Amino acid sequence: MCVALVTAGIAQAVGAIVLSVSASSLLRKDAELFGQPVLAVFTLAAFSALGLFIFQNRHAERFALSYVHEVRLAYARHALLLPFDGKAPGVGLSLTRLVNDLGAIKLWLSRGLLALIALVPTVATLGTWIFLAEPTLLVPLCAVIGMWGLALLATLPPLRHSIRRSRQKRGGMALLLGRALPDRLPLLLHGRLEPLLRRLARRSEKVCSYLIQRATWSGVLKACSRATFPVAVGLFVVTSLDSAETIVLFLMLFSFLATQLETGAAGIEYYEANKVAREKLARVFALTALKPQSKAPGNKADWHAPIVISDLRLPSGASVSAWIEPTTCNDIVLTAPEDRHFLALSLAGLTVSSEHGSIRLGEIDYASLGAKEIWRAVALVSQANGIPEETGAKQAAILGMKSGVSDEVPESLFEIFELQSDWDSRTAARLSEADRLNIRLARALLRQPKVLIIQDSGICRTNATGKKVRELAEDAGMTLLFLSAPKTD
Repeated sequence: MCVALVTAGIAQAVGAIVLSVSASSLLRKDAELFGQPVLAVFTLAAFSALGLFIFQNRHAERFALSYVHEVRLAYARHALLLPFDGKAPGVGLSLTRLVNDLGAIKLWLSRGLLALIALVPTVATLGTWIFLAEPTLLVPLCAVIGMWGLALLATLPPLRHSIRRSRQKRGGMALLLGRALPDRLPLLLHGRLEPLLRRLARRSEKVCSYLIQRATWSGVLKACSRATFPVAVGLFVVTSLDSAETIVLFLMLFSFLATQLETGAAGIEYYEANKVAREKLARVFALTALKPQSKAPGNKADWHAPIVISDLRLPSGASVSAWIEPTTCNDIVLTAPEDRHFLALSLAGLTVSSEHGSIRLGEIDYASLGAKEIWRAVALVSQANGIPEETGAKQAAILGMKSGVSDEVPESLFEIFELQSDWDSRTAARLSEADRLNIRLARALLRQPKVLIIQDSGICRTNATGKKVRELAEDAGMTLLFLSAPKTD
């Protein structure tokens, strides 16, 4: 591959020289060049240059796609050996990375490698011919090569930084979205979708800013490559004769050189992107999602065991310790609203895992429980709870609920919480806060959780709504926890 590209670079430079010399001979009205008619040599050189360019691109693309094809098949073999339990959410993320990384690698193999390997023999061939045949063009040649090298040294560090950071931020955004997709329903029910979307928006803005930086520095490098031509023209005017033949020879050779340098600048950008892509690609095949997993047997969670909180650090800087008795009504009083919200989210499995040992369910560390296991057993009623939006006239309290919920349970809850049958998701947005609280309570109880957490200023254990919830929780053998603010006189 490298030998073919080097040969192509030399042939391309020779073709440019022959094309330039034949054009100069046509201006001098010479009859022959290299023992052949000048017009025939000029035509042959022009068509050879076009054919060589097509051959180079076809050959480079074939080489790049053969590598991409092998990686795709390797990934397919990994994916087909995944466990069949549906517990590999990282597959979508790894596939996204694979597509992006293979695209960057293919560009490098088909365009960047071609440009950089062909650039050196092209410049060397041009320099050798100029040194032997047209030494007056050596000064502009050395000047533009030196100028391009300095521009490369100045722009490469910020270009490399923007490429690496943009890919890191894109990977972080894909990771955040990939982790959230399997859990989108609990996030919606607990009002956590909007914060997630805000985080995605911030990361997307970061990605765009780094891509703009990359485009800026890439443009600077390519602009410097193009600027070599007017610089060479200025030096040529100062140091060389202004005969028509020499001018034509100069213009054709140095326009060709400027094009090659700009292509080389693009090749360097592809090379930097390729380095990052190969690092990411290596991580794709190291993802645990692509490895058959056997879940180690563990203790099954007993949700009728007490929940023990030991020195849990709160956002205000304070710590809390508490004993939550199973199947009864419990109350934890915290002054700061952010502390109550944090504790509610921690117990509902909606935050980053707390420090090991800070919350325990019987003998089991809460942090070792899976998020889905917690969501199946714990329901949270909070003012941040969202009511799913859905077109149609389906009752807002039962949107997203499993079809196995019996008809008797909703009817009894509708009566207890005075829910109207025409309260769909669109109507719910216009209801009073008290009515929306009743919908949230009905939705939580319909899930038939093992633990019900109440963190809502509209309900406490002593008001009428709180007493209804206590009776329902007691009848169901449910652990009930009120997170309350201190009473004020």
